[in-house]
Amino acid sequence: MKRIAIFTALSLALPLAVALAQTTNTPQQKGDSADATFVQKAGEGGMAEVELSKIAESNAKSADVKKFAAQMVHDHTANNKELATIAAKENIQVPKSLDAEHAALRDKLKAMKGADFDREYVDAMRNDHKKMDELLKSSESTVTSEDLRTFIKKTDPVVEHHLSMAQNLKTE
Repeated sequence: MKRIAIFTALSLALPLAVALAQTTNTPQQKGDSADATFVQKAGEGGMAEVELSKIAESNAKSADVKKFAAQMVHDHTANNKELATIAAKENIQVPKSLDAEHAALRDKLKAMKGADFDREYVDAMRNDHKKMDELLKSSESTVTSEDLRTFIKKTDPVVEHHLSMAQNLKTE
């Protein structure tokens, strides 16, 4: 009788132990790591640059603002792809949609045109590029992935250049 009870207990415990072992060995996103936090924030910022700049290509009044927006779409699309490649290698999910702040800004900009749009869009680009520059500088020493460190070192001068471009844009 004792043998049957022990056998029954083991037969019930074994599948549970196997299931637990499989979940512990399954690769999972490094959700609380500095790498995942960086990818999330940089991904949101890069995605916002592209979406907002696509709106600017059609809603802006100034030819200079439209030219700047086209540059943002080009540069940030390439940058976003590179970040996604690194994130996939590190088993980190990139954001799939805009954060609430950028979604609200997108909706506001969609409803605007002309000089008012230009001012609002350029101000947003100045603010976003300042935040991204700060994120890159602060994350360089906290991320653990060498690929992300390289990405940051390569990306920061481009973001600084974009910030300078945005600061020099004239709006009516």
